[in-house]
Amino acid sequence: MKEVRDIATDFLEIRPKLAGYLYRLTTNKQDMEDLLQETFLRVSEKINSFRGESSFLTWVFSIATNLAKDHQRVRNRWSLDAQDKCKEAAIASEDVRSRMKQSFASLPEKKFELAEHMNYCFTCIAKNLNLEQQIAIVLKEVYDFDRKEIAAILNVSEGSLKHILHNGRKELQTKFENRCALINKTGACYQCAQLNDYFEESKTAEAKIAGLRLHPENTRDENFQIRLNLIKQIDPVNGNGAPLHETLLQILQENTVNQ
Repeated sequence: MKEVRDIATDFLEIRPKLAGYLYRLTTNKQDMEDLLQETFLRVSEKINSFRGESSFLTWVFSIATNLAKDHQRVRNRWSLDAQDKCKEAAIASEDVRSRMKQSFASLPEKKFELAEHMNYCFTCIAKNLNLEQQIAIVLKEVYDFDRKEIAAILNVSEGSLKHILHNGRKELQTKFENRCALINKTGACYQCAQLNDYFEESKTAEAKIAGLRLHPENTRDENFQIRLNLIKQIDPVNGNGAPLHETLLQILQENTVNQ
């Protein structure tokens, strides 16, 4: 059995990983913080029931996931054109553009990172999946939980999880492939390149894109895995581009999700 002080220490160790996970689900820092606090309180209350049948990490993620699933912002499923509406809001409003510029100006290096924006895009498109698929994909592909652990977190059989992951990955790949002009020149979205050149006020996007190794001739699995490898390295809460992408998410929700 863990002592209270051990719970606090153990929770502190996994907090950054848990914070990133909850932020990807809520897309809101205050909601993330509220869920972190609620998770810690629930863990403290239930520690006597922890028998070590799973790792402490998996047990805490199970508690956090159950709390998150009851949260309205997590349950909201976004439309696929949510980012388009965010772009339309920026074009139509000087105030929105000013907020974006101020956020970019707050970045330490004043540099637009395509990988960070790719992470933002992943978060937006994953919110278009049903909730079980979204959670399973994020846990498996971003945080490297194995299938047994994810099945326990979602309280489903490993057989059911196999289908959830297969269908979620297939749907996510299709959405990326159809929308992203980085790999499909007829795609609907070239937002990362446009924002790069807008904020940096120089035409550096094409050179940055070439370095990502995303090419139309790659298989969809290859391009999907390249994306995931980049996304895994991004801290959505404290990364270099986090303030800018928090602003973009706020604008997106003001103009789409909350309507």
